[in-house]
Order: sequence, then C-alpha cells, then structure tokens
Amino acid sequence: MRTLDAIGFGPVAFLALVASCARGGATGSAEAADSGAAEQMDAPGETGSLVGSGDCPGGHDTTTVSGTVFDPAGLHPLYDVIVYVPSAPVDPLPSGAMCDQCGVLASGNPIVTALTGPDGKFVLHHVPAGDAVPLVLQLGKWRKQLLIPHVGACKDTPMNDPALMRLPAKRSQGDMPQIAIATGGCDPFECLLLKIGIDPSEFTDDGGPGRMHVYQGTGGSGLSASTPSAASLWASKTLASYDLVINACECGEQPGEKPQSSIDNLVAFANGGGRVFNTHYHYYWIDPTKMTSQPAVSTNSQWQGTALFTQEQQGTTAISGTIDTTFPKGSAFAQWMRGTGGSEVLGEFPIDEVRYNVQSVTPPSTRWVYNTNVGETGISGAALLHYTFNAPVGAPQDQQCGKVLYSDFHVVPSNDAPGGATFPRECGSGPMSPQELALEFMFFDLSACIQPDMQPPRPPPTVQ
Repeated sequence: MRTLDAIGFGPVAFLALVASCARGGATGSAEAADSGAAEQMDAPGETGSLVGSGDCPGGHDTTTVSGTVFDPAGLHPLYDVIVYVPSAPVDPLPSGAMCDQCGVLASGNPIVTALTGPDGKFVLHHVPAGDAVPLVLQLGKWRKQLLIPHVGACKDTPMNDPALMRLPAKRSQGDMPQIAIATGGCDPFECLLLKIGIDPSEFTDDGGPGRMHVYQGTGGSGLSASTPSAASLWASKTLASYDLVINACECGEQPGEKPQSSIDNLVAFANGGGRVFNTHYHYYWIDPTKMTSQPAVSTNSQWQGTALFTQEQQGTTAISGTIDTTFPKGSAFAQWMRGTGGSEVLGEFPIDEVRYNVQSVTPPSTRWVYNTNVGETGISGAALLHYTFNAPVGAPQDQQCGKVLYSDFHVVPSNDAPGGATFPRECGSGPMSPQELALEFMFFDLSACIQPDMQPPRPPPTVQ
C-alpha cells in the first residue's frame, strides 16, 4: 500500500472514484480511472460493488475501517488524530501561522470522520466499499494520505501496520508543519524530535528545505558554525512563516537576546495562529518580572496574567508529577501515559531535574501537570509544572487562533550521550524516559487544531 503522493493518484482518478462511490454502483480498479496511477499502485483487491451501510444484510454492522495511528517513529499511538475518507482532492496545506480552529484544515469534503482515542485507535463507520478507497490521517498540519486497496462490504477493514499508519517522518511521506527550534544548553529538545521519529534530513538551517529549522541559542547545539542565532529568529518578522516555535532552556533568562520588540513579535506570532513551546527559563517570554538575578527590562502585559509566577525555587532532583484529569484532554493524557509505559500509576509519572517557577494557572489557562507534595518539592503550596493557554489571551473562544505551552521540566540530558557540539551528534539513542513521553504527548497536542481544552475533541463535520 502506498501514499497518495507516492502513487501519483491524481484529481481525475480521485473524482472518478468519488463519483462511483456516490452512485453506489460498481467500480473497477484505479486503472479504470487513471492508468498511470494503477501502474504504481500495489495490486488491488477483488473489484466489487460500493455498498452503503443500509445495504448490509441483517445482523451485520456497517462497513467499517478501524485501526491505530502512530507517531512518525511508529512506536507510540497518537491521540486526537483526525481520520477521514474525503470525497474530493484535499487542499494543499499552507506553511506559517494561521487560524487553525478545529475542522478548518480537514479539506476534501469528508464523507466519514473519526478521532483517535488515547490508545491511538479509531473506527470509521459507513465507509463506502470498493477498491482504492482514500484515507487521510491528520493532526494539525501533520497529514498523510493513503489508498486502501480494497474495503469489503459489510465488514471491517483493519489498518494497524505502524509502518503505514504513522504520521510523516519526512516530506516525501506527507505534510509536516514548518517548525523552528531554538536550541538551549540545558534542554536538548531537538534530540527528542529524533526519538519521536522525525528524519535527520528534515533538520536544516533557515535557508534549507527541511521542515525543522535549527537556530542556536545560548549553550545550545547547531548544525554547523553557520547556524543562525535564536535571537535572530525571535527578532525576525519571518517568524510568521513558521507553524510552531520550540524554545529550549538556555540555562538562564538571557534577557539580552529578548528585547521588547522580540517579545512583541512572539506574541503577535501566537495571536496569528502560531504555536509556542517554552521550557524553563523561557518563562521570560511570559512574565519577565520574575527574573532571578536582576530587574526586568521588558514586559508582556498580554501573557503575564495567564499564571501566577514566582521567583524560581528548586526542590529535590526527582519527584512525581500529577496529571490533572479533571478535563477531557487531561484524562486522555493520563491514559496515554499509562498505555505507553510512562506511568505505573494512572495519572502519575516520575520527573527528573524539575524546576518550580509557577504556583497556579489563571483561568482559562489549562493546568496539565502539577505537584502538591511539599516533602518532594521543598516548597509550600502547589508546584505547577506544565500549563497552556490559547491566544490571543482574553479574546472570545471562537477568535482564538494560537497556543502557548510552558513546561518546567526538560528532556533529561542524562538520557542522551553527547558526542559533539553539533546536532545530531549530541544525541543518544536510548529509549524515552517518562517525562520525554509526556513531552511527546504535549508536542503533538500543541500541533493539533485549536479548541477550548475543557471541551472534548470532536471530529470535523461530514458532507451531508
């Protein structure tokens, strides 16, 4: 089985297939619609009639397609992925910040839709039976298009092969968001992206063709001596050309890299639909007044009230993080961590090298991970370790387009084996730690479409 991009399944063939589906009549193989595509496609199954669920004999369920969607490495199932059968060619995905509220990017007039659960599983009901049935996997701007060789009428067609049912690891496999990575000396986040499964060829400088553009922050690694600085990323108006920006901890606030103009630039990026992943000392973007060493030189009135920041405190090296399960996505997060081996106890996982800079969120910000054990943290009151908020802050929900995430724990350096100052030689190949698994879940949640987190995710509407 091949992806649509790989087999050259063009619009003529697609529309011929859709027309046949709509008629409910017989269809031949893809060769009948587009002989060029058929030459590249795996041998199709037996040709049959396209049967709707209402035509199934008594005692049978509808014609279904079920399966599991995985991360680009094919190792971990993914939550909240849209799976659908389109009735027209899907639209190209534009790069850059845009208002991606849920349902906006699911193009192609879906016939049937579903969302994956915390175990990555989905079931599509009322699927048209026949040959070369198109299938789309999409999470934000991660998208893969497939052709199912044959869907049998009035039975289930399983799709569980991780090699096939995984999000793209490189551009030749499908669509990927354009991501900027600002490396930092205390948080090798770029190494986590390799473990998630992103192909090393996708990591380039800002002028390269890769979907992961690397910028070098204080103490962080680069691709070469010519890797551009993180400060140049934050100051540039080309920031809006990215979908997601990762700011990995630089071991300090580094205010000299973050003038007011750059803070304003990052706020505008998120307000326009960009996603921002900040770790530890990058709290400076949110509340510069909580610097540990000197008075603030910048302000951020829009984001400062999203949580109650305090002067930094450090507790014990290892603690237990508690997942907030009082909202639908939080509950799914806890189940996902248990299912991937990150948690032995539902809703809890171990964290190393944690910091404490936040006490509580200000609604409608969302608390994801916290710790209230004074014996572990060494501080009084709650320690908030992970939270998000939608942007623009204070705008009506239907006008919020972007999202910002703050994490007070890192990719654990001890889980990697630095072999040099350049990426990817700095990265080890060990299995993911529990906190790395948590970061993977939050990375893909940040990539997903925007909705109020207190509401359960819903699949996009179908064509009536």
